[in-house]
Amino acid sequence: MLDISKLKNGVLEKIEVNEEFTFTDEDIKHTSIKGLKDVKAVGKVTRLSDSVYNVQLLITGTMKLECARSLEEVDYPINISIDQNYSEEPLEDEKCVIFQNMLDISSIVWENIVLEVPLRTIKEDAEYLKSGEGWSIKSEEEMANTPLSELKSMLDMEGKE
Repeated sequence: MLDISKLKNGVLEKIEVNEEFTFTDEDIKHTSIKGLKDVKAVGKVTRLSDSVYNVQLLITGTMKLECARSLEEVDYPINISIDQNYSEEPLEDEKCVIFQNMLDISSIVWENIVLEVPLRTIKEDAEYLKSGEGWSIKSEEEMANTPLSELKSMLDMEGKE
């Protein structure tokens, strides 16, 4: 939380932000993020009017995501630039981040990190999984000697008659 009372009272024109953030396993539980490290926000907060504040931040760090091919963890760099206005009286669909002269910077950082998660990540040298618990991928030669291969040949013969 960032105290914005000095901005509100006109004592300061801006508040510099230079903070590191730690997010717990509970925070990332319902996302595809496997871990976060070295998350840092640098920037400033300025007052635009009686109840509106401008937040300009550069968020950096590293997300751990799961590779879509190998299911191994992949480091994905975070580099997010924010220039957004927040009001003490948010609109109906906006989340309130200002409470009694306090600005919830961690909420803003978290929201922007979640928005940056890619739909799919692939490790550079990743190979497709060929087997897992109770399953495996078989080649065409291996598939030729299964009980279903006889059924296929019967269906092929039926179509020729």
